[in-house]
Amino acid sequence: MDTSKLKILYQDDKLIAVYKPPRILVHRSKECTDKDNLLKQVRNSIGQFVYPLHRLDRAVSGIVVFAKDKHEVKNFQQIWHTPKIRKFYIALTRGLFHRPCEFNFPLKDTNKVKKESLTRFWPLIRYKSATLVEVEILTGRHHQIRRHFARRVDHLLGDRKYGKKKYNDYYLTNFKLERIFLHAHYMRLELPYNKKVIEIRCPLSDDLLHTLKLLKAEYVETLSQSSYISLDGY
Repeated sequence: MDTSKLKILYQDDKLIAVYKPPRILVHRSKECTDKDNLLKQVRNSIGQFVYPLHRLDRAVSGIVVFAKDKHEVKNFQQIWHTPKIRKFYIALTRGLFHRPCEFNFPLKDTNKVKKESLTRFWPLIRYKSATLVEVEILTGRHHQIRRHFARRVDHLLGDRKYGKKKYNDYYLTNFKLERIFLHAHYMRLELPYNKKVIEIRCPLSDDLLHTLKLLKAEYVETLSQSSYISLDGY
């Protein structure tokens, strides 16, 4: 396993944030027992145990944060879904949006219990058959972004679980989108151990940038600019 390519986005004595490439697990589970995973790469790279504070799905790329001190995990968990920690994503949806919107309806958890779920998003670039959006989640439900968009029949492109095959196949053939277009690109955290506010940024991965380049032929208009990432030229 080559850890030399690990991209560290932020690091201090108690925390480390890294870039998660697509197609790698954050950590092993009973369902997924891949020998290689991001947690293992981080541990081997910095030479100490780390503790994931959240996760991204295998196909999703972007920022993942680990605690270096296990005693800080509980402190982070207490504020993870509060305004002290804000999490933003870039996504490509088949919906044709023109203004900021939100999805505010419950989603079932793994025990089939409905729980409050809130997702906000802002359209960035409109294409003929899709919209590039910036998304903020204010709750932390399983597959929240994917399920919220899919329930409104505006699924994320490349999402083979919740999306429609014909649209995903079209974007695979014409725009080389081989996985879900979802990337965790910005986090703002108030660190519980020193109250310092930090910002972590992660540029779009190369495969998603390639899809956007190919999509230029279907460009319609730029609706707004993200405060946290430059999309000039796309």
